[in-house]
Amino acid sequence: MFQHLLVPLDGSPAAEAALPVARALAARCGGRLTLVHVIKPAPWPAEMRAELPDMESRVVDRELEVATAYLRHQEDALAAQGLAADALIMRRDSVVDGILEAVEEVGADAIVMSTHGLTGLPRLMLGSVAEQVVRHTPVPVVLVRSQVETSE
Repeated sequence: MFQHLLVPLDGSPAAEAALPVARALAARCGGRLTLVHVIKPAPWPAEMRAELPDMESRVVDRELEVATAYLRHQEDALAAQGLAADALIMRRDSVVDGILEAVEEVGADAIVMSTHGLTGLPRLMLGSVAEQVVRHTPVPVVLVRSQVETSE
């Protein structure tokens, strides 16, 4: 079955809803997990760069620090349950592109991710990362509906 599962996480409880399913699949199949966090760079207007020349790199450094600590915590929790897990941080303009590139980079044979379950106008306005991943990935995707209330 699945030997290498990719689990996209953004630090939210909604995204973490995929972890129990990913843990169960990995344990049952003897597979391993790669946790991926995609950092989408914030646009920095030229005026901000001129007035605060080193601020952008400081913000990026802080984002990487927070993402690393978060993924390390998740890796440790999985290791305590006897599951092999690696972490990967991707900086991309698109979260979807980051997830799709991560699949190729690590050789994952499936993705386990949550969906916020947005419908109607919020989905139309915000789009669905999960839907775009399903449309464009060459590997199977297990979607877990998040039961966490979101403000979106």
